[in-house]
Amino acid sequence: MRTSEERVKELHRRMRCRKQERLDRRLRLTYAAVFAVCITAAVLFSLGVSRMPVEVTGAAAGGATASIFAVHGMLGYAVIAIFAFCLGAAATLLCYRLKQRGKHGEGKDDRDL
Repeated sequence: MRTSEERVKELHRRMRCRKQERLDRRLRLTYAAVFAVCITAAVLFSLGVSRMPVEVTGAAAGGATASIFAVHGMLGYAVIAIFAFCLGAAATLLCYRLKQRGKHGEGKDDRDL
């Protein structure tokens, strides 16, 4: 038979576990939503860029390489560079957060109070 103190400790441990499970579920949902928004933005951006009007006024260096941006000069390259940087930074932060979350989860022990 357990003492009252042991029952209270077990109750607190179970409450912490349930709270952590709710937090983990909310975090996974948030990550999934952010991932979906990033993928949607990338697809919409690529569709928008592919529908830009193309006017080739002169011979492009190297054939038709990047001829979609020939009209706008460096603007297209700058927009794509900014988009690539933002996407890379978001992916890096997501991986860093997941790694930190994994390290935090490995070090905890529910038996210690």
